[in-house]
Amino acid sequence: MRDLYEVLGVGRDASADDIKKAYRKLARRHHPDVNPGNPDAPKRFREIQEAYAVLSDTDKRAQYDQFGTVDEGGAPRQPNVRWSPPQSGGGFEFGGFTDLGDIFGNLFGGFGKGGRAPAEAPLEVGVQLEFVQAVRGTSVVVPVRREVACSQCGGNGNFQGRVCPRCHGSGMLVQTDRLRVKLPAGVGDGDRVRASLKDGSHREVAVVVKVRPHAFFERKGDDIYTVVPLTFPEAYLGAEVEVGTIHGPVRAKIPAGTQSGQRFRLRGKGVRNVRTGANGDHYYTVQVTVPRVVSPAGRDASRRVSDLYAGVGDPRAGLPRSLD
Repeated sequence: MRDLYEVLGVGRDASADDIKKAYRKLARRHHPDVNPGNPDAPKRFREIQEAYAVLSDTDKRAQYDQFGTVDEGGAPRQPNVRWSPPQSGGGFEFGGFTDLGDIFGNLFGGFGKGGRAPAEAPLEVGVQLEFVQAVRGTSVVVPVRREVACSQCGGNGNFQGRVCPRCHGSGMLVQTDRLRVKLPAGVGDGDRVRASLKDGSHREVAVVVKVRPHAFFERKGDDIYTVVPLTFPEAYLGAEVEVGTIHGPVRAKIPAGTQSGQRFRLRGKGVRNVRTGANGDHYYTVQVTVPRVVSPAGRDASRRVSDLYAGVGDPRAGLPRSLD
């Protein structure tokens, strides 16, 4: 049998309040209904309850501290705790407890004996969107997991004088609702969209948005940034090129003598602001590309281009040569 203080993760000098807090935290985390795919959850949950059944009782804790076991009728022995699988209609039975509501009273929000449910905090659920969904807006269905009072025992943990076989005495069950949420055009990464359940409770849900990045369009706030390649003649002589935006292609003029890395702006071609309804801008940076194929004609052309730099000087003259 493991040390009961170690099971709850508290020291031997822990106060009753510390023990209760540790128990509530661990019971929430390891409850079988919260871990449906974990075969070790029932065992761990039982172990936590066994520890709390002893350490929450002043007399039993004193016996345990002195003998390492608990005496409930003579010779020291282990706590009177039995477990039978929920499938067979069993559950936890604790010697010395007439109502498991005393144990679970405030574990899941006060639905046990004498408990009172506090005001429900907003539920939070995450959703991941593609870039285009965030820009244009979309409707999604999200699963919302929440704790509800057990319908079999009414939330008190007891059913027909025994531990409720459905909720294992906690008085609570984990329920998954599917909620359709409309996300507005322009919703961004990290935004929180408010919605509410349609089951009559109107429980508030905060949908936290995560947006996958796009391979070409980069979003910063309501503005969009892209890189547009240019040929040397287009940059040198000027041209009209097509620039892709989230609203569709736009014909843009490139002035003669444009430098690689120069940035231009397309007003109103960015993302729609959710609050104001105004669109951001689109910024595109031009990048002069060099042909990869070296040919005799290309060599002749490059020599003629080199003459254009006569009198301009070294373009790298103003750059630092080191950290000194």
